[in-house]
Amino acid sequence: MRSFLFVPVLEDRFIRKAPSRGADAVVLDLEASIAAERKDQARAALPGAVALLAPQMPVTVRINPLWLAAIDDLHASVIDGVSMLHLALCESAEHLRAVDAMVTELEIARGLPPGGITLIAMLESALAVSRATEIAHASPRLAGLTLGVEDYATSMGVAATPDLLRPAVQQVIQAARSANLPAYAVPASMADFRDLDGLRDAAHLARRMGSVGCYAVHPGQVAVLNEVFGTTEQERDWARRVLSGAEKARQQGLGVFQVDGQMIDQPLIDRARHMLAREKT
Repeated sequence: MRSFLFVPVLEDRFIRKAPSRGADAVVLDLEASIAAERKDQARAALPGAVALLAPQMPVTVRINPLWLAAIDDLHASVIDGVSMLHLALCESAEHLRAVDAMVTELEIARGLPPGGITLIAMLESALAVSRATEIAHASPRLAGLTLGVEDYATSMGVAATPDLLRPAVQQVIQAARSANLPAYAVPASMADFRDLDGLRDAAHLARRMGSVGCYAVHPGQVAVLNEVFGTTEQERDWARRVLSGAEKARQQGLGVFQVDGQMIDQPLIDRARHMLAREKT
């Protein structure tokens, strides 16, 4: 995924427009955008929103943190048409494993494919970031990590500035990659959704650090994320030439070869293969 677009589940007009926004997936939000007194109303509205959107795009859901609200959210969210859950304020491997176990029970009880609903751990505090590697290895159901920048900054007692966020983003990305998982993190606050140039610069930096996508809180941010995290034709051409050169080198019994004056060995071959594989998913 290059882009996840948050949509409050009670905003019907936003839900109906979501498929036209260009995001790779929608995140129907049961957490931050829903007032406490409307949580039950949002859970009741969720199946209708899923039924509307699932035929058109991947549908995912952000659930509340532990425990009572999260359990109610899981009962509402583990349904046909939901492919992924985003775990707000995930702070430990135990949190992740507990949610995994409950999702498994609900899948079995409801006749859904076991393991079909994946999880994204949203690391949103200093404690969570310090445990990023442990969390990344906690569950086979885990499909990625992200950094919740505003909550993380609040836990650090400061504003969400690039100086604060860059090391945390790098730590989250490295933890994700240590478990062969994608990271969806950009060292920028999404609060100023009109600052698209700032988002673009931060997204380019994140991509160079190893991030593969991020979340959008406004539809205007989606095009920027898709542009930055998409694979360019130049990159695809390089990858094809690397793989072609690798096959010729294999036939000649060579371990290394050159493309555009660059020495190519196995890590670069693996990178080219991964680049083209992403385009097919």
